[in-house]
Amino acid sequence: MITLTNTQFTATVNPFGAELTTLTRRQDGREYIWSDTTGKYWGRHAPILFPAIGRSNDDQYVVDGRTYPMHQHGFARDFEFTDVTQSRDDTVTLTLHDNAETRKLYPFAFALTVTYTLTVTGLAVHYTVANTSAQPLPFALGSHPGFALSQPLDQYVVTLTGAKLPLTKFGIGPVPFRNGKVEPLTAADGASLPLSHELLDDGLLIINAPDATSATLASKDGSYKVTLSLADFPYLTLWSPEHKHAPFVCVEPFHGLPDVSGQPTDWYQKPGNTTVAPGGQSDFGYTMTLE
Repeated sequence: MITLTNTQFTATVNPFGAELTTLTRRQDGREYIWSDTTGKYWGRHAPILFPAIGRSNDDQYVVDGRTYPMHQHGFARDFEFTDVTQSRDDTVTLTLHDNAETRKLYPFAFALTVTYTLTVTGLAVHYTVANTSAQPLPFALGSHPGFALSQPLDQYVVTLTGAKLPLTKFGIGPVPFRNGKVEPLTAADGASLPLSHELLDDGLLIINAPDATSATLASKDGSYKVTLSLADFPYLTLWSPEHKHAPFVCVEPFHGLPDVSGQPTDWYQKPGNTTVAPGGQSDFGYTMTLE
């Protein structure tokens, strides 16, 4: 594990998947990132989703007329990021390069780099996807942090700043695929969405919010607040394990979308995907402001 520290927070990052595993406020020991010590709910913490988000039809996708296998949420979360640089106590940079195993799933040369930097208000996360191959590189990128909750889920609200109203969501069905529709988010009250397990028991909720600048998860009593900046991420997903009443919720910035239910999708044509030219790169970042 890699440890980060500054005057306000500590964090740990696992080089396997470059996954943020803890983010702790020093003054009172409050832990913001979920950890399943019981093994009942979800064994991850904040995985990186690359080069796919969600599950692919038949666990496959298409590039240039050829079909390749792809696991749910891609493969980055299941590989060691072997290139690690830590020059300061509060920052670490980790890179995953393509290798023989990734090329069986994804026929491209690439470098996926993530930098975590503790700030006085929380954490800054920056991703770079570099195309080192000779053909255009199609991908989706998402962050999947789970936030530990000390109260029942129905005591929390997610509020989007800057989003076009009324809020809309992508239709889901069958879970975990999209149904191809964009639907009203009828549970929302303006830009705010009261949370509950009933709201999420039918599967993930993907909010279509390309104009949103941030999303805040806050307790109704004012004792807890986490704000994620969203300028680089047009979609925000909410998830908690279905029908388990788990004491955490994932608030996930997405730059990409799950498949619409049907046939394997051509990634050069898939809505939500980014395509980077040979020799180019794309950068994405967000901050967690913790109160």
